[in-house]
Amino acid sequence: MRLIRIVALALAVAFSVTACGSTSTGTGSNKLKVAFIWVDPVNGSGWTLQWDRARQALETQLGVQTTAVGPIAESADVIPVYEDLIRKGNKMIFATAFGYQPFTTQEAKKHPDVKFIGIGPNTQAHLDNVSTVYGNLWEARFATGVAAGLATKTNKIGFVAAHTIPSVVAGINGFALGVQSVNPKAIVKVTVTNTWYDPPTETTAANSLIQAGADVTAQHEDSTATLLASAAAHIFSIGSEADTHDVSPTAYLTGTYYDWSKYALDQVTALQNGSWKADDYSGDLESGLIAVGPVNSAVSADTQAKVAQAIADLKSGKIKVFAGPIYDNAGKLQIPSGTTWTVGDIYTKSTFFVKGVDGKVSQ
Repeated sequence: MRLIRIVALALAVAFSVTACGSTSTGTGSNKLKVAFIWVDPVNGSGWTLQWDRARQALETQLGVQTTAVGPIAESADVIPVYEDLIRKGNKMIFATAFGYQPFTTQEAKKHPDVKFIGIGPNTQAHLDNVSTVYGNLWEARFATGVAAGLATKTNKIGFVAAHTIPSVVAGINGFALGVQSVNPKAIVKVTVTNTWYDPPTETTAANSLIQAGADVTAQHEDSTATLLASAAAHIFSIGSEADTHDVSPTAYLTGTYYDWSKYALDQVTALQNGSWKADDYSGDLESGLIAVGPVNSAVSADTQAKVAQAIADLKSGKIKVFAGPIYDNAGKLQIPSGTTWTVGDIYTKSTFFVKGVDGKVSQ
């Protein structure tokens, strides 16, 4: 998910192919035109890389003409970008950042004939031409937490987080609950960067956690900076956003990633055949929209088996990540015994860190 970040952009070059990093592929006036707005650069951002793979799938499998523009700030800067893309005939626009939502609503009201896909969870009033999508990331994070909990020797695990909005907090809590399921003594220390993509800042955050004794790190950030800092320190790290095991095969313990391709293909196919309807979708592990990356072959067969079993149990529903009793890190009971949070609960009530997390949620 993407919240508001500060990105220096010059509106004078907002539509310059070179300056803005816009790409347009496919030819033919009869082709359906679909556009994507990036919040991060493709090179260096696992988040945008996965969305770009979905864009490529639309071209190769459906033959549509696609355009990608970015990086664009999560601010009013995106409005003229929308207008330009609509003027050029794009009938569906994937706005791949959470912070675009209010501006998407504004544009969708002006252009009811254009379909908009945003990043959820949806915080706006329903519109018939706007859908949102996100993933139940807490499920995949739980499984990676199992790997981290079994790998740590210091019982100190560092987590570099972009923000403490509910969707991020839910993932951190899911991770911590996975850690605790196999290693109740381990603590997850959270450092918040307040940015989705700033490799130097992420590196500094990761190094501070490592210097404090963390021998495994994890992240909810768009770059691979935490992984690379961990590789330099010769410790394991949990990847995020994309499968980044090839970036540092020795440091990559496992990770979470998104696969937006099937969702994007389904949306465009529905637009083509006239069956498209607006909805708010959150994909789980079973759907394949979120997934767990490969587990490092250097760890024991027992660890690999326990991670695989956790994934299987999450997919089958045997493991419910937010099933009570669950206490917050101040000792207050947040989810009573016998209560299991729904997806809606998770997105609206994740305003605290669970027991075993050293960190604070900013309100």
